[in-house]
Amino acid sequence: MPTIAKDENGNQLRHDILGGRAQVLMYEDRDYSWHYRQLIKGKRNQRGVRGSSYINRCLDEPDLAKAILKAEDLYLSIQGDTDEQGEPIRRYKVKDLIKEWIFLNEERNRAGSMALSTLRAKVSSLQNAAILFICDEKKITYVDQIKKDTFESFSRWRKNEGFKLIPNSRGKTIIPKDSTIKRDIVHLAEWFKYLNDKEYIDLTPTFEIIKQRKDDLDANPPIPLEPDWGHIHRYLKAWSEVPLKEETKTNNWRRTHYWRMCFRTLILVLYNTGARPSELVGKIEKIREAQKDGSYVTKRVLKGGLRWEDIEIEDSVNLNAATGKEIDILISNIYIRYSKTGEPRDIPCNCAKFLARWRQHVNEYRRAVGLRKVTKKDYVFFNPHTDNPYPYSQFSVAWSDLRTNLSLVLSPVRSDKKYTLYSLRSSYITNQIDEGKDIYLIKKITGHSLEMLQRHYDRSDVKKRKAEAVARTIGKKKTAKISVDLENVDEWGEDAIKGELKASNIALQINPIKYKK
Repeated sequence: MPTIAKDENGNQLRHDILGGRAQVLMYEDRDYSWHYRQLIKGKRNQRGVRGSSYINRCLDEPDLAKAILKAEDLYLSIQGDTDEQGEPIRRYKVKDLIKEWIFLNEERNRAGSMALSTLRAKVSSLQNAAILFICDEKKITYVDQIKKDTFESFSRWRKNEGFKLIPNSRGKTIIPKDSTIKRDIVHLAEWFKYLNDKEYIDLTPTFEIIKQRKDDLDANPPIPLEPDWGHIHRYLKAWSEVPLKEETKTNNWRRTHYWRMCFRTLILVLYNTGARPSELVGKIEKIREAQKDGSYVTKRVLKGGLRWEDIEIEDSVNLNAATGKEIDILISNIYIRYSKTGEPRDIPCNCAKFLARWRQHVNEYRRAVGLRKVTKKDYVFFNPHTDNPYPYSQFSVAWSDLRTNLSLVLSPVRSDKKYTLYSLRSSYITNQIDEGKDIYLIKKITGHSLEMLQRHYDRSDVKKRKAEAVARTIGKKKTAKISVDLENVDEWGEDAIKGELKASNIALQINPIKYKK
């Protein structure tokens, strides 16, 4: 039960109406508005269990006198119907329960457990599409009027008629994509689960299944190793090293060079890990906290972001399919703390070379501009001058520029869509499938659903997989392994940075006394 607000004298903001049959009151941490509350004694609920409960409604009225008038009208409307025992039937208005559900999600946002963007999407689905369809199209006022088949025409209505009533942020009406309608259905289903859990309703309506073409699923087409990834890889190398050739080495030049090396490293790591960009770079999300006076304060909360302590580098052995010889290599393990699904995970990958080179550059840059020495707690892809993540838009613009500069040579296979930052994730998944990796292993590494992985699998090039089946690289770990710490990367030497030395040799190079055989 929410806490009742108090006035400046410490008295509860609560007033009886209709001889104590109901109350108007104001709650803490809610909108600055009066609420209606009525106690129902001994009412049998939908499960046949008797017990006392409350009817709660937001009156959307800050003025007490007007709120009391609204509350009296609401009391009379609630008492309008009775069951066969003469007990009042509690009927719940669709709009009231949508408000209640939205308020619950606003509380989650204020608590930091829901992003503001997610809240806005849910509010849009329920306050726009749901209310228009239920109340205007179907002429339904109370939730008990909703039937099993009520929503069977929702998808068609949303695409053919509903969109005309729902302008976007620019005031224009556009036909929604299938993905948008599916999002609305997901939010509606979540609302109905809430209604069932609270015993406001005892059914879940069925929704028309939206069948998307496979082409529509490829919003982020994978980047093939040849030739497109080769073009991107060479472009990033040349682009990030351009400032090295400049004679004027100002602080602005240094910052530009740092950013370019950061972006280059991120792209390489994303392509070789299948991680989501936000999992590595971090993201500032805004949450709203309600104040006692009814106002809101917006707070900035950091979600995600890779730290240096989340990276491990160690020995591994790969088999050269062409020669049949074993090759000693360095592999890295990246620990994802915060993911879209909320589940942390480990990603073994071939990124040791990129990360070692980047750590060395970070150290050199901080020394050159007079910043403190980097620690294990620092983030890998943050702005060193602010200790905050670079804006996601900055990565998007850099990727867009890359795509524009390579527009004459980049050509997505079997797709009219352009490569996106999420194409790097699609590429990793596609490459792993083409190499015959276990789909459940890919699921654990990427944090993807089996359904989505199956779609990737269905679209994989069978002929290519046949050709590569005998040539894929198989890695295995040595029983005895030596890990090396990126804290000592300045002592590695050039061969180690390039990935041409095994971990044991690097360790011997750093501390010959400790590791001497």
